[in-house]
Amino acid sequence: MLFVVFDVESIYLFAWAVAWRELGWTGYSEVLVFIGILLAALVYLWRLGALDWGTVGRLQRENRGPV
Repeated sequence: MLFVVFDVESIYLFAWAVAWRELGWTGYSEVLVFIGILLAALVYLWRLGALDWGTVGRLQRENRGPV
């Protein structure tokens, strides 16, 4: 599921890159906000442990208990 979310992000960024001259500074600021929101989502998922696919990280989280 995470792959699909971040893959769709790349489609929007590619469309922005194609039309960047017509969008001007307004489009630049909007794409910075878009990237910022996606970066915040990535950090949230990282802190949540959704990106740990191995058993080592999962076992350490389970032994640690609720944060």
